Amino acid sequence: MVTALCALAMAATAAAWLFGRDPVVTVTTELAGLFTVATVSTVVVRRELRPLEDAAKTADAIAAGDLSHRIDAALTAPTTEVGRLSHALNAMLDEIEAALSAREASEERMRQFVADASHELRTPLQSLRGYAELYRHGALPDKAAVDEAMDRMLSEIQRMGGLVESLLMLARFDEWTEADLEPVDLSRIVVDSCRDAAAVEPERPRTLRIQPGVTVLGDEAQLRSLMANLLGNVRMHTPPGTPCTVDLHATDGTVELTVRDEGPGIPPHAVGHVFDRFYRADKGRSRAHGGSGLGLSIVAAVTELHHAHIRLDSSPGQGTRLTVRFPGTVPTGRLE
Repeated sequence: MVTALCALAMAATAAAWLFGRDPVVTVTTELAGLFTVATVSTVVVRRELRPLEDAAKTADAIAAGDLSHRIDAALTAPTTEVGRLSHALNAMLDEIEAALSAREASEERMRQFVADASHELRTPLQSLRGYAELYRHGALPDKAAVDEAMDRMLSEIQRMGGLVESLLMLARFDEWTEADLEPVDLSRIVVDSCRDAAAVEPERPRTLRIQPGVTVLGDEAQLRSLMANLLGNVRMHTPPGTPCTVDLHATDGTVELTVRDEGPGIPPHAVGHVFDRFYRADKGRSRAHGGSGLGLSIVAAVTELHHAHIRLDSSPGQGTRLTVRFPGTVPTGRLE
């Protein structure tokens, strides 16, 4: 556009000389043309450079720590060089902001995790120290008192060992992006886990509906841990006489595992947090029963590594149902 205006001004000057016009008129025409060209050029250049000025202001704001600033895409057409640059810069800023937000969230989770783990380990260590101090100061008068103290110390050691194992397991899950999956007889794992649970709590009524021969792609050790924690969650949070139902079946190319209890259920405010590490809907009761608040976190981690989905259904007084749905095709069979 600027080039066209310059050509127009030169053409007007040439015409004035060719037709013998007054030199004053010629000079005036030239000056007017040059002024017009200068004015239009200034307007055009400023308009074209406005996105770059906006980009500079955005860069200054980002350098000051405000990552929310973006270049106004309405100022440029995406077909121009400046427009493509603006859109690319905005996309890059979106990615950087998302990455930094994810990093901050990860660091916050890690800080919370370390704080919770330290708190959980401190409790059994304080108990161990207390009993050791009693013994050292002769506050345990007879063999019966010493035996009781040793039993309590052993119990706290076992609790601390279980907590450490759970923490190590979660740490390994965090490092793994993909598990080594192979065909696993899930029916056998569920049956074995239910037998183990019955040995711990023989008085609890259990209803088992386990389809035989159900296989999934998975890691057997992790799946056993998942099942143990699902049944352990029932044991921790419901009275011993509360009925429990375990259902395993294959349908429409998927495998569905359900563990349901008829206990007190989960309060509405806690439903969205039960898979968080160290979270307890009833902190006092869980600690009394030796719970660490990591069981369902392990279940969620194993589920994710197996490309499965977990669903929680619970309400106060209506019990709790946890359903894990695995991908895969398995042979059908009779329900036990």
